[in-house]
Amino acid sequence: MLNIDQKKELISQLIGSEIIKVVEQSNTGDLAAPYQINLKVLTSYPDILKSVGNYFGSALKGYHFDMLAGPFTDIPLATTISLAFNWPMIFVREIRKEHGMERLVEGNFKSGQKVVVVDDEIDDISSTLQLLGRLEGSGLEIVGIFVLLDRGYGALEAVKTKGYHTNSLLTLNDIFVELVNMGQIKQEDMTKIKEYTEGKRNEFLVKSNLNKEN
Repeated sequence: MLNIDQKKELISQLIGSEIIKVVEQSNTGDLAAPYQINLKVLTSYPDILKSVGNYFGSALKGYHFDMLAGPFTDIPLATTISLAFNWPMIFVREIRKEHGMERLVEGNFKSGQKVVVVDDEIDDISSTLQLLGRLEGSGLEIVGIFVLLDRGYGALEAVKTKGYHTNSLLTLNDIFVELVNMGQIKQEDMTKIKEYTEGKRNEFLVKSNLNKEN
């Protein structure tokens, strides 16, 4: 979705603001997270949020849809894209309001309209599928799900196996290749990162299989 230069620029912004941080590793052998990524604090950096919105918008221009859709927890990102490109937006509540109209999908829309779902990342497959189900249950057609970051733990891939088109602006590999190029981590540190990522992926697969059995 982004070319190499765009990825470098965005990753540099995320690192400079410490939204992405490399964590010092202990010598205990424990497989602790070798990095910290907190995309929810993007709202504290309006210039970076605007850049992310512009990158999303540019990537989405090749798709045919009527409006954006996002989870209640990621309204700032969807709103940023909506305002920059003048695209209508709706959002999905986690629970119904206790007063007023009992709607789980907020905004004006018609059955049969096409939506693109945008989110910073997907780390909980069940909540994402619930969101997609609520949109489809409201008569909307989902064109695709687009996220800022795919951590490679398996969640985005799991959504794809359900028949949805998915894509991401960045992957963990994009980020850490750039960190190596910037001299912030060594090439050998990539082994620890890959081990950690693979461990998280295995955890996700085990959890997913247990949920299927239950």
